[in-house]
Amino acid sequence: MNPRTLESFRVAFFVLILIILIWPRVTEAQGLLEGVSGVLEFNYSFLTSKTKDAAGVTTKTDTSNYNPRFTLNIDTKIFPNLKLHAGGIAELIKTDFESGGIDTKTTLTRFRPYIDLTLETPLYTAGLGYIMRQEKTKTADSPSITLVNEEYNAMLGWRPEGLPYIDMRLKRSNNYDEDKLLRDIQEDSINLTSRYTYKGLQLNYYGSFLHTMDDLNNLDVKQLTHSGRVSYGGSFFNRRVSVNTTYDIFHQEVKTTSEGTGFVTFQVFPVTGRFALDNSPIDNVAPLVPNPALPALVDGNLTVNAGIDIGLPAPGEPTDLRNVELEFLNVTDVSQLLVWIDRDLSSNISIANSFSWDVYVSANGTQWNLYTTISPAPFGPFQNRFELNFPSVGTRFIKVVVSPLSPAVPGASGFPDIFITELQAFRRTPAADVEGKTERTSHIYNLDVKARILDNPSLFYDFYYFFNKTLPEDQKRFSLSNGFSVNHRFSRIFSGTARVAREDGEEEDEKRVAYVYNASITADPLRTLRNSLVFSGRNEEIEGKPNNTRSIFLYNTAQLYQGVDVNLSGGLNFSKQETGEKARDIVINLGANIVPHRTMTLGLNYSDTMSRRRGGAREASSTYTRRVDFNVNYNPFRTLYIFTLIQVIAEEGMDIETIQNYSVNWSPFPNGALQFNLAYNENLRSEDNAKERNFIPSVRWNITKRSYIDLSYQVIRSKSELQKTNSQLISSNLKIFF
Repeated sequence: MNPRTLESFRVAFFVLILIILIWPRVTEAQGLLEGVSGVLEFNYSFLTSKTKDAAGVTTKTDTSNYNPRFTLNIDTKIFPNLKLHAGGIAELIKTDFESGGIDTKTTLTRFRPYIDLTLETPLYTAGLGYIMRQEKTKTADSPSITLVNEEYNAMLGWRPEGLPYIDMRLKRSNNYDEDKLLRDIQEDSINLTSRYTYKGLQLNYYGSFLHTMDDLNNLDVKQLTHSGRVSYGGSFFNRRVSVNTTYDIFHQEVKTTSEGTGFVTFQVFPVTGRFALDNSPIDNVAPLVPNPALPALVDGNLTVNAGIDIGLPAPGEPTDLRNVELEFLNVTDVSQLLVWIDRDLSSNISIANSFSWDVYVSANGTQWNLYTTISPAPFGPFQNRFELNFPSVGTRFIKVVVSPLSPAVPGASGFPDIFITELQAFRRTPAADVEGKTERTSHIYNLDVKARILDNPSLFYDFYYFFNKTLPEDQKRFSLSNGFSVNHRFSRIFSGTARVAREDGEEEDEKRVAYVYNASITADPLRTLRNSLVFSGRNEEIEGKPNNTRSIFLYNTAQLYQGVDVNLSGGLNFSKQETGEKARDIVINLGANIVPHRTMTLGLNYSDTMSRRRGGAREASSTYTRRVDFNVNYNPFRTLYIFTLIQVIAEEGMDIETIQNYSVNWSPFPNGALQFNLAYNENLRSEDNAKERNFIPSVRWNITKRSYIDLSYQVIRSKSELQKTNSQLISSNLKIFF
């Protein structure tokens, strides 16, 4: 889009705003713009910071930021079946950064109009849309840079009763700078989705065509993708036998025309995504709660919250490292990860740049190796995502590990929630290496059969078969399992379960045979007391080499009195790997939750892990990790909240680390037009003799029901062996809703 066209869009957009503001009665009478809403806001902040390093060198920086923003939304029905959704955002960000006698002024102008028309009936849905994002950046004496991303889209959905439904979406995207010197990329895409269900049978198809033209690099890439699934599930013989089976086929063709410059990006798809709070990302030793699978993390939806928060933790919330993991079916080359989040941080680049991302890889999902660290990771500018690029690595498991937002980051209090919505993996390949046509096809088949043999005790037979083949690499992988399981209640108090199975498989030309077994006995003598003893093991041979694991754990939970809950668990883990290495882990966990009064909660947690490794190519070694957490939550009044945390960590060969955190939050008049808030947070770490203090008084004046102003003053004091920093942040935010 040329500058004249862009200017026309600006004029049309602001004329629309003028009409709405000046002639509200006319628009109301027309009934077309009844769903008009918007926000006018003015943001200002000033940060002054002084840092003194270990050598005695002092650095002073001052940063001021002025950010007016106007947001307009129109959501209305023109006709009963025709909906209009339109609006836009216009904002200005002026930043003045001064450090070491150098003053840098930056002006960023954003303009984002959009319009969508959707026609919806019970039989079909049709829509047209347009969105344009423009960012103009001017820094000091440098020439201005204007980046533009515009998208035209259309969709058609057909949902006849009793027949397959079809959704088709077309999109054209233009991404360029105004002078077309830095980028000039055009993308055309067609996506087709269809699904048909009849009783237990379900047929799914997904097809896409993507044509990317990079004029600056003379790169032309056409990607054609077909993905289909046939699934069936049902039960027979009075529900004594259940059968579930799926067949998936994935085919991708890529045709590349290039003069040897640029990169071709292929998305690689995981089989599942997982998340865990884990401060020891290298070695997952006997996790008592398995990492849950998160379908929302890998479902392709870039806006839906996946439940992983990297924002500022509230007092009492866990500050552990966030481990976000992908598992692939086979060893896969990965050179890029995109971490999508639910909000735009491009206006708060200091927040975005405060995150440090560690990338880990693993062959088995248990033992991890740190591959690289990326800090900071580029964010945006047009999508809400962090971009992690690194040298290509072949792996079956990959994860990113990041700490939540620190209270020591200026302005962190304004970001209590930053949710990850999706984690995507890609393989970036130089265009010269893939010029011409490449193809890849993958077949996956699953069969799961379960039969109930006896009713009392409940005895089941289960059969599972999995097969995967990938062409043209001719990678094959299969797994076959036959097992029996039983569960029975012996009395009102005692019950038990057990399972034994044999697994046969082959992966990367390595044959394996495994015998899997587990048993548990549970006792419930009282409603407030529960005990479980769990024994499990896996005896496996991979090409004649052992890969065995065994574990026994005892879990106990009890409510001693009303408001006094305790839990105690512990056990042993034994393993022997193909390399001949033997391992033994002893794990003990103790926890208590005490509520002496409705205004106070006491928490105590103790964990102890003792590990021993010997044999193979490594020398015998023993390690231990002991951790004690004690926290107090005190809420004497609705307006006052006090939190205290003391954490002690002891590890083999390291000094004892102590972490103390104290937090106070006071809001004396929460329901008044004038609201005061006082927050104080102090964090002490013995590891590097670090001390962080944050003091944040703030006030909000609710001017009317549709407007308010926030004022806050933040004092940050941090001191460690490496440096000492004193910072002060003044910020204001005025919002007017209509």
